[in-house]
Amino acid sequence: MKWQALALSFLATTGLASPIFGQPEIYTLRLSSRNKALDGQYLGVNGALVGVFKDSSVVRFIPVPSGSSSSNLVELHTYPVGKEERALALVGKQGLLDFSDVVNPAASNFPKGTTCDWTAFRLGSSTAAKKTVVYAGKAGGWVAFPTGSDGSDWSVKWKDSSAITIENYMAVDVVYEAVDATKVEFGPSS
Repeated sequence: MKWQALALSFLATTGLASPIFGQPEIYTLRLSSRNKALDGQYLGVNGALVGVFKDSSVVRFIPVPSGSSSSNLVELHTYPVGKEERALALVGKQGLLDFSDVVNPAASNFPKGTTCDWTAFRLGSSTAAKKTVVYAGKAGGWVAFPTGSDGSDWSVKWKDSSAITIENYMAVDVVYEAVDATKVEFGPSS
């Protein structure tokens, strides 16, 4: 009897000491804008571009600590995770960078002079009323450009002071919010 109790206590202790891995925190992105047509719109992907598109599913991401020297920077890995690693990145030239969904950005080759940065995002305080996503790689701000024939689609970009634009655009904030975990299917996608 004594040995059974000892064996049971050993198994119980081992079981309690085992790490319990929870599901990752998953977030979506939406816009905050003075333009009523854009304010509150969720971001989706059309091709590789991130923006407000009629026929796209909502972008979901998991923040992953960046490999950079700054401890508060994150990478925005898209969810669900499939066979190929995907991350949200800023891609472009001359101060106007497309917010993009990039397959395996660490191994991707871009033309000389093209920026592709997926490692320098900062998530604003989760206790703040406005949980913004900020690009810490270069000073600037988020903007949305109308696209498509009817102007109802918008592509989101990061614009710095060196960018020269002649098109209409709206200044926006990119805001993140947690996804209700009870409504998310976990596991790899095919």
